[in-house]
Amino acid sequence: MSYPSTSGHMTPAWNHPYGSRPPYMPPNAPRPSSALAVISFITGLVAFFFGWIPFVGLFLGMTGLLLAILAIRKPVLRGLAIAGITLSTIATLTSLVTTGLFVLALLPGGDTTTARPTSYAPEDFAEIDERELAGIAKDPDAHVGETMIVYGYVTQFDANTGPCEMRISVSAEKKSSWLDYEHNSLAFSGDGNSECPKLAGIIADDEVKLSVVLDGGKTYSSLGGGTRVPSFEVIEAEVID
Repeated sequence: MSYPSTSGHMTPAWNHPYGSRPPYMPPNAPRPSSALAVISFITGLVAFFFGWIPFVGLFLGMTGLLLAILAIRKPVLRGLAIAGITLSTIATLTSLVTTGLFVLALLPGGDTTTARPTSYAPEDFAEIDERELAGIAKDPDAHVGETMIVYGYVTQFDANTGPCEMRISVSAEKKSSWLDYEHNSLAFSGDGNSECPKLAGIIADDEVKLSVVLDGGKTYSSLGGGTRVPSFEVIEAEVID
């Protein structure tokens, strides 16, 4: 079927504006997806909770940050993308700190704790007064590594304590009676298990003079429950009358 045109020529029906074929309609543009914004937010949230873990938090934080930056360029769920950026940034910064500290700890010299000497000279030890000893007994962990001379009465040194550790009541000076030694303590030597020649000549009920290094506090079981006391490493020991 044809239609006359203004020029006198016949126009085919399929090419005529009023023909039976519908006019051409452009296809609908695809709707932008919101999946990237959701994924970036979830990744940022996970990174926020695990940002304190070295390397793991750093990887999650940077991944979430990249996804959120890509998601914020799309017109859907931009609020989630912004939240993802915030969470991922916090996680990344936190993990940078923890990762840096972890790496420093692995490097030679990264340990900032004071190293204990492998040997001591007699002049490394000095007598202290009762006030100083009372402070040590109150908070032994605050005085770890300090050297001193103490006097004491051995209250227990048997199979229950082991061959290299003894219970001892100590004071800053020699007392006239064993009852006057005030501070309940523990003292050990050698490997703490079987090799402890410094304690070889000591038995229960001895009065002793000890050159010691404070190892911190230690808890042992007693009739009243757990008792936390100073724990001394014995460097030199002398039985006194």
